[in-house]
Amino acid sequence: MASQINNRRLRIGMVQYDPKITQVEANMKRVRAFLKDVEPGSLDLLCLSEMALTGYVFPTPNDVLPYLEDPKTGVTSQFCAEIARELGCFVIGGYPEKLREDEEHPGNAVGANSAVIYNPNGERVGDYRKTNMYEADLPWVKPGVSLFLPVLARRNSFLMRTFHYLGTGFAHFPNLSPALQDLTLGICMDVNPMPDVMSLPAPCELASFALSKRSRVLVLLCAWLANEEDLQLRWCLSNIEFWIQRTLPLWSKDSPDLVSMSEYPAPDDHDETILVVCNRTGTERGTKFAGSSIVVRCSRSQGKYDIIGLLETEFEGFRSWTIE
Repeated sequence: MASQINNRRLRIGMVQYDPKITQVEANMKRVRAFLKDVEPGSLDLLCLSEMALTGYVFPTPNDVLPYLEDPKTGVTSQFCAEIARELGCFVIGGYPEKLREDEEHPGNAVGANSAVIYNPNGERVGDYRKTNMYEADLPWVKPGVSLFLPVLARRNSFLMRTFHYLGTGFAHFPNLSPALQDLTLGICMDVNPMPDVMSLPAPCELASFALSKRSRVLVLLCAWLANEEDLQLRWCLSNIEFWIQRTLPLWSKDSPDLVSMSEYPAPDDHDETILVVCNRTGTERGTKFAGSSIVVRCSRSQGKYDIIGLLETEFEGFRSWTIE
């Protein structure tokens, strides 16, 4: 059966703010204050950013250890479950996950950069571990499932390093509700797993994955840094352009910049995807974040995208949008 939106109304909300590093209780109070006037039943989905309650920049494993959370019972999970029940909507939030004792702890890794999703009954739907690391993750984060495994192969009598495709750790949640339908979830650098490749044409793994799953919604939780060129502007326009560029498969079928991925075949019968980028703002340990969260309606058949929601770089608070 063709994947269609069927004109179902979708109500998306997000909190963009400046979480103060390690001040979990104070950050929870701020988020609750932002949400105090939100009517129960008025949203289908509420998004919080990457590591939404703890802050993001932890230079060493010892710095983050006191703030690692157990899945299901951690502070962020409990908070998201409470908000989901109170507002009667799905809630997604990012948090630093404590590794299980029985799993491998590579190098200095003590945790994972994770996200969790709860349904309107406050029940845990599932979670996800960030697959592609940013430099701030490297001191302590264990990545999710790797996209590629480096292997040695002999070519023309030379021993060369190549890569074997393993599959992605990106998360797909099917049949969440009539409004959300299927949802794909990624975290920040998941949208660009090859940091050295900053322009197209290049593979767009996360968007191609979402398209192959016929996701109605692609959510990207971020702690994305601001660019110097945008510091005097109301929005980080270069970041907005980059996010949209990296989701090209969602809004174009025939662009010369498209790079097909056999791992993620594009279905002909899926047209529209809603892109939600929930970023944070503020400055933390000398790092300035971009804000500029967006909601974008992407149409492959029309070959275009429409930005229907856009927050300023310095905005702190709650906003919502309805997509008919």
